[in-house]
Amino acid sequence: MAKAERLSGGPAGREIRLEFEGEPIPAKEGEPIAASLLAAGVEVFSRAVKYHRARGPYCLSGRCSHCVMRVDGEPNVYTCITPAREGCKIERQNAFPGVDRDVFRTIDWMYPKGLDHHTLFAGVPLVEKVVATVARQMAGLGLLPDEARREGASFLEHRTDILVVGGGSAGTAAALAAAKVGGAAVTLVDEQGTTGGRLQTGLYSDERNGSEAALRQAGVHLFTRTFAFGLYREDGILVAAKAPGRRLLVIRPKVVILAAGATELLAPFGNNELPGVFAGRALARLVTRDGILPGREVVVAGHGPERDALAKLLVDAGAELRAVVGLRGCPEGQLLRAVGRSKVAGAVIANGPGRPMKVGCDLIAVAGETSAFLDLARHAGAHVDWRDGGFAVRVDERFSTGVPGVLACGEMTGTCTPIESRRQGDGAGRTAVALLAVRGEG
Repeated sequence: MAKAERLSGGPAGREIRLEFEGEPIPAKEGEPIAASLLAAGVEVFSRAVKYHRARGPYCLSGRCSHCVMRVDGEPNVYTCITPAREGCKIERQNAFPGVDRDVFRTIDWMYPKGLDHHTLFAGVPLVEKVVATVARQMAGLGLLPDEARREGASFLEHRTDILVVGGGSAGTAAALAAAKVGGAAVTLVDEQGTTGGRLQTGLYSDERNGSEAALRQAGVHLFTRTFAFGLYREDGILVAAKAPGRRLLVIRPKVVILAAGATELLAPFGNNELPGVFAGRALARLVTRDGILPGREVVVAGHGPERDALAKLLVDAGAELRAVVGLRGCPEGQLLRAVGRSKVAGAVIANGPGRPMKVGCDLIAVAGETSAFLDLARHAGAHVDWRDGGFAVRVDERFSTGVPGVLACGEMTGTCTPIESRRQGDGAGRTAVALLAVRGEG
């Protein structure tokens, strides 16, 4: 894998220094720590919990865990959504003596057919106790913080008429429609640092994004870098969220619109977890938003318009396109497996009925493999269907989930373009205002 590089014309930012395992590395203030590490040439970010296989960033959105590290003494921090700041100390976890050369990697070699520690030496006196002790020591991920925090987490309660979860095409359209049509108090939460969702990728250059300025001008209350993790329906609706600075945010809306978008999935091909394999939108954001190209020779695998748009974006950024193929039995060619030990060094692809062939590459992008981000919808009790190769929330023509006061729109309801997401968001926002009016609360 060629060393990642910062592209000319990348985003501006104050130059700072981070401390990575005792060594200083350059970074730009406010960019994701993971982006800083990639730009500095770090390839292996973590080791798998059980077999200690090498892991690199994949989703870059806080939804996989491949990039979790110890930051300023705190374990299991998602470096892909944590902003870089001057002097912060970063360490990798779950390896001995270090992540680059981890002796526990031999577990995967010793047990190629899998290891079940529950039955390992079971019934053998003394030995089974030793094995159980070792297994307990190796279980889990990360160590306790360096020191106990003196201050506890803060708590904030926020009341609003309409809460929108997600700041992509659907979420921003819903918030703007609700704020402008009915004059209701509208709040939007998004786990990323800025709104925009997939429109931050540059894969939809003809699409406009509902900017934060437009949302604020419409009177929408914004909470960014805020992850909504619970939706409860006792005594009304209550949404719990983790906000920056160890703050628990409890939001009490009258109506909630779920527009959390979709999660990019790990596609089923061999060695799909190797460092150098990226989700398509994640790689596009890294190039477009952060100005970092993590490789030079790329294979793009997947389906749909995002695959072709991603291939063009990478070529425009200076990458050499080695192949564009499909996945899972695509007759035009498919990606069979990634090649490499601790990083991508090639890919094996099948072109039609011919024999598989190996192509050299240091970067693999997987586009089009998504599934709705369902956590809050399932928590609320909404129905979920399997459609178009992924799960989606079931809604009616007015975007109601069937759960009182809970609506859903955009990619949560199935595969759709940003234009369709925006249309759904606008409709969901208007429905939310109508629900308030029916209750006499608008």
